[in-house]
Amino acid sequence: MIPNGHATEDLLLQSSSVMKSEGDKIELKCDLWKPFVFGMISALLGVLLTVWTPSNLLLNERLRMRPGLPPYEWWVSPPGEILLKVYLFNITNLEAFLNGTDQKLNLDEVGPIIYQEKLIHTNVTHNDNGTLSYTAKRFLVYLPAMNHLDLNDTLVVPNIAVLGMASYFGNSMSITKSVFNALVRNLESRSIIRTTIYDYLWNSTDPVLDIGNSLFPILVPVKNLGILAVVYEKFEHRITAYIGTKCGPSRFFLIDQFDGSQYLPDHGCEEKLVNATEGVAFHPFLTKNETILYWRKTLCKVVELDFEREVVSHGFNAYRYTLRNETFRRKAPEPDCFIGDPPLPNGLIDVSKCFFNIPVAISFPHFLNADPVTTIYVNGLKPTVEQHGSFIHIEPITGVPLETRAQLQANLVLGDLSGFNEDIEPFSNIIIPLFCFEFNQAGLPSHISNTVFFIAVILPYLQVIVIVVLYCTGLGLITLNVYKFATKRQKRYLKGNIVQSEECNMLCKSELIL
Repeated sequence: MIPNGHATEDLLLQSSSVMKSEGDKIELKCDLWKPFVFGMISALLGVLLTVWTPSNLLLNERLRMRPGLPPYEWWVSPPGEILLKVYLFNITNLEAFLNGTDQKLNLDEVGPIIYQEKLIHTNVTHNDNGTLSYTAKRFLVYLPAMNHLDLNDTLVVPNIAVLGMASYFGNSMSITKSVFNALVRNLESRSIIRTTIYDYLWNSTDPVLDIGNSLFPILVPVKNLGILAVVYEKFEHRITAYIGTKCGPSRFFLIDQFDGSQYLPDHGCEEKLVNATEGVAFHPFLTKNETILYWRKTLCKVVELDFEREVVSHGFNAYRYTLRNETFRRKAPEPDCFIGDPPLPNGLIDVSKCFFNIPVAISFPHFLNADPVTTIYVNGLKPTVEQHGSFIHIEPITGVPLETRAQLQANLVLGDLSGFNEDIEPFSNIIIPLFCFEFNQAGLPSHISNTVFFIAVILPYLQVIVIVVLYCTGLGLITLNVYKFATKRQKRYLKGNIVQSEECNMLCKSELIL
């Protein structure tokens, strides 16, 4: 039978209801899946940032030293200001010492004379084995505004050329000493001279030195023994250092070769400088139990710095490392590269091989931490740890040096001078302090300081906040989505039962009508 009009209308309404229900299901699925996918992405980003934190990614990028990026560009021409403060020792009782009235020289410390030490890196090559080769050059710039001494002021100081050459010939035959005495007398050279600060630093010459260089260029390779001229005239070296993730962060900028060798330059003994640092950059994540090996040609040896304590330096939490008290001591009676001939007192090391065989020894300023025997040489020295100690403050997360004070004293070592003239012989078997160097770095340029502050202070907290937000957002959306899905599913189930019941009722009514 053909259904009546009411039955047809009910069927059309039922068909429309079914189509609407299908559309609602599709829209419901989209509404449920969008937040679920977003939640999964948020949680996944949280996991990724936990495994590869932004701070670690930035620090690892620094290890690679890519040209064009800030770590590389700041290293090529370091913007930090390193000051060299020079202190000289003026002899105040020369006549009394020479005539025997005074048994010891009286010294008066003069200074500081302040220069800025500039460092540039050129001819940079990234090697396949994960190292970086470069030429490092240092030079000085005089800072008039920071100096209160006139470079034309005069000093009474040892004539390094005359006393050094006399000490070299100290064990020679009498005829050799007589020839040297005659040469010094004819040239009117003196063991102690009056000279300007500038000449003592940059232009210390003597006729004896000129003749020695002309006749024996191998023994006397220079004509100028100005203190800074000797140290900085050829302060240019080819260095190979470890960089990159291939070598590991703990070896960042540790030396592999210095002028093509892994051993100390100019030394006849095999003492390595591998894994030492020049102090320009340190590896990230420094620890308190590690020892820093520090190399600088002026020191002529690798020295060790140990963690002392945590400090606050220029607004940063930092680690303070200090030079060991025994840096210039030796393990007697074992021979070493720095014992000297005859052996030096503990607290001094022989560095003559680094400086044209001039009889020079290095110590802490004012013979700090040296054997008491050093007090017999001169008057006027007052060593204190606070004033004459050396340290470096390093921000431990980035490995950036914040403050440095490295000090040394150069001393003229004179042996037995008996047999020389009356102007030289009184200086037998004494050690005369010549000068002190203090290398000082205080703070960082603002752009580097701000970068370190962001990486070491802000970023660790910021990345934790971001990671927590991502985790909470992701898990919250996923949980909420599951709850909504379950609720909607339950509602659809109940609604389906109601619809099914209504359909049954409609069918029953249709059958009754028919």
